[in-house]
Amino acid sequence: MMNKIPAARVVLSSVGLLGLTLALSACGGSTPAAQTSTAEAAPTFNYDGQDHSWSSNGDAQGVLQPLTISQGDNTLSYENWTSATNGWGPIERNRSNGEKNAGDGRTLTIGGQTYATGFGVHAGSSMTFSLAGQCQTFTAQVGIDDEVGNRGSVVFQVFADGTKVYDSGVLRGTDAPKTLSVSVAGKQELRLVVTDAGDGISYDHADWANPKLLNCTPTSSAVPAPTPAPGEVTYSGPITITKGGTYSGNWESTTTSPAVLIKTSDPVIIENANIRGRGDLISGFRYRLTVRNVRGYGLNPNVAGKTVGKAVNAEENYSLRIENSYFENTRGIYVRQFFGDPNKGETIKILRNKFRNINGLKSDGAGGYTTESDIVQFLLFNNVTRIQNAEIAWNEVINEPFKSRTEENINMFKSSGTPNSPILIHDNYIQGAYPINPDTTTSYPGGGILLGDGKVTDPLDLGYTRVYNNQIVSTTNHGLAIAGGTDNQVYNNRVISSGRLPDGRRIPAANVGLYVWDAAGGAAQVPSTFNKNVMRDNVVGWTRVSATGTTSNSVSWFPNCTTNGTVCTGNQNIGTVTLEIERQEYQRWLDKLASAGVKVGP
Repeated sequence: MMNKIPAARVVLSSVGLLGLTLALSACGGSTPAAQTSTAEAAPTFNYDGQDHSWSSNGDAQGVLQPLTISQGDNTLSYENWTSATNGWGPIERNRSNGEKNAGDGRTLTIGGQTYATGFGVHAGSSMTFSLAGQCQTFTAQVGIDDEVGNRGSVVFQVFADGTKVYDSGVLRGTDAPKTLSVSVAGKQELRLVVTDAGDGISYDHADWANPKLLNCTPTSSAVPAPTPAPGEVTYSGPITITKGGTYSGNWESTTTSPAVLIKTSDPVIIENANIRGRGDLISGFRYRLTVRNVRGYGLNPNVAGKTVGKAVNAEENYSLRIENSYFENTRGIYVRQFFGDPNKGETIKILRNKFRNINGLKSDGAGGYTTESDIVQFLLFNNVTRIQNAEIAWNEVINEPFKSRTEENINMFKSSGTPNSPILIHDNYIQGAYPINPDTTTSYPGGGILLGDGKVTDPLDLGYTRVYNNQIVSTTNHGLAIAGGTDNQVYNNRVISSGRLPDGRRIPAANVGLYVWDAAGGAAQVPSTFNKNVMRDNVVGWTRVSATGTTSNSVSWFPNCTTNGTVCTGNQNIGTVTLEIERQEYQRWLDKLASAGVKVGP
């Protein structure tokens, strides 16, 4: 059994469901048991004769992708596999296999020795990783986990590029851990296999403990430097664009009016520009706009009760593309409705940008901010329905505590792709979603990515989104969430939080890594607007810190995971997260960019 989340809340949407607060413990929500330093109770395993095998394909297209390797030594259990199978329930990260449910494992233990990292598997098991020739050696300690006592018998095997390079022979529950070290120099693929030793799979709980890739060198070490603020820039006044064309320059608005106002539906390109202002930086209505290589800075409006402006305000637009730009201290990107023609290639693309400190705080009129705020996001789709070919990818969004105030970083409110062309949200790095006083506030709706927000009557107007290969770090209320809609699929993401601010103070409002909840009651509508959603194969570590300093892991809350064909499976609990692990996650992102040859920002 898993422990209920004590007195936690999922506070949903900023936009459509503000104020809906739910006490998870009252509704039977659950989270994996917290790691403790005390001995864990001996489990009882019920082999019921049914098939509880499990499988996972790591990459969205089923294609092998290189690991996000850092220079030096790397712990394999923090990496995504490209495919995996398991004989009894899902493979567990940094925990034993446990029973047939995700997150029900215990501390990895072989022969009385405990391990903080590794994979808990069950024969027959296989995990495949794509090395891309970046590492020299693979090492691990292997054996039967103590949770099955002296029972079980397995064989551990290691394959490199299809050739077996290690075989443990038969290991039993009475055996001590066995150390392996094999060369993987120049190898492209690593496969870790556990067989049942020919006598059936009963009690074959096997651990790959402390698995490491040693002496690694990323294929590319070119890490993009942080985008600096421009030096001495001479700004002209605001600009109003009334005809199509390409525009470059430095524009500033010293009032709350837009710095760049677009009043044409002809294609406009804004590039190689610096923009700052006390209102929206770029705004317009029914336009076709490309923004690239732009630096934008929101300024305190110095009007009591006003917030900074949006980076880009797009009302009823025909086409929007924002790429390789940098924005700081803004209300993010706001898109309301979309009237583009997909046959003309018109869509929305938000690619390879850097955003810092999405800020909804209201000005005090004297150069500072009050404790009041508006609801803002890095990206809000508002009634953007049935859009084709939309993509949000390779963006870096970082919100700092006490310098920002954002709700969900990405919110799909009453918005949808299509069954044949879902909205793609992938390979983004999102860090931070904090209340005004994150060290004292106990409830907050801020989060990472929220799908299916709002209530609609037509199932085609909410959902049809794919969210994959993103990294979500320390976003308070939730990391990834499905709150409604049809055919939303969330998979192969990394979602982590230490439950602490960078200075070590706890975040009292920290809640849950993943949730799937039919918040607006769409399943009860006719026709149903909550159908066939998927939350699978995400790597999750979501730590909550109590007032006394004890920690617990709040990985998931899934009250609607079997509703109308919805599925939640294979989500992996990596255990307690520390601030150091959070810092490593950002380095993982930088290494990923370098490996993929992707440059974000100008």
